[in-house]
Amino acid sequence: MLFSRPDIPLDQDSSARFLPWLIAFMVFLASLALASLLVVDALVQRWDQGLRAELTVQVPPPASFEDQARFDQERAANLEAVVAVLARTPTIEEAQVLSQEAIGGLVEPWLGPDSDALGVFIPSLIAVRVDQTAALDMGALQQALDGAVPGTQIDAHQRWLGALIRLARSVEIGAIIVLGLVALAAIATIVFVTRASLSIHRPVIELLHLMGAEDRYIAKQFQAHALRFSLRGGLIGFIAAAALLGFFGYAGAQDPEGLLPRIELAILDWVILAVVLVFTALIAMLTARLTVTRTLGQLR
Repeated sequence: MLFSRPDIPLDQDSSARFLPWLIAFMVFLASLALASLLVVDALVQRWDQGLRAELTVQVPPPASFEDQARFDQERAANLEAVVAVLARTPTIEEAQVLSQEAIGGLVEPWLGPDSDALGVFIPSLIAVRVDQTAALDMGALQQALDGAVPGTQIDAHQRWLGALIRLARSVEIGAIIVLGLVALAAIATIVFVTRASLSIHRPVIELLHLMGAEDRYIAKQFQAHALRFSLRGGLIGFIAAAALLGFFGYAGAQDPEGLLPRIELAILDWVILAVVLVFTALIAMLTARLTVTRTLGQLR
């Protein structure tokens, strides 16, 4: 039925010329929305797993600013005391003291390249990697660090990480809404085209009824027509979306500064995107069948 010559000349409808392109546009939008959903979800997983395993400990500068030698000596002693506390904590795997050059590079966008000349005393930073398989008592660690060097603070990145995750979840919800709207638009389009075809070919359908054809036989004609054209248009839309995603991925890979988003899809992600094509074709087929069956039933 799918590749056989139909009894009803549906391919000659004026609406049939536009149906594949409409389906192609819908599959294109749905593929981009689903790809953004997959990319954002993978990005959230990387943020969550990576940053939850990292802490930053801020050690305040000593109070003795006048004597540079004494200042450096006290700062080194404070760092040593804090590192000793971190080393005694079982759930901490590594604690690395950032050099003053590295800290200066972090604050350079705000203080400029020569922050020392401004007389600003920046806290020392310690990058900490935590064992994710064990629970870390943040309250006890904060108390121990404050006892070693008063004013020492732990930055667990939870505040801004939570904001980023909420933003990413909002993008995911938007992508899901787009997918739903595309599905509804596809259903409405198939219903409209199918009813138009029924009106155009009503004399042929009545003749088939006189020859003994049942409604389900006629419905099969329309569902096969919708399936063929949906697969044709869906393939065009999927190829266009894949080409655009590939271009974004290539452009992101060529950007050394990381200003462009990285579009990286695994093989499983591409398989999921291909399901959009199949799902759209199935929606078109079932919608055409239900529309024809219901319309013919009302004409009886």
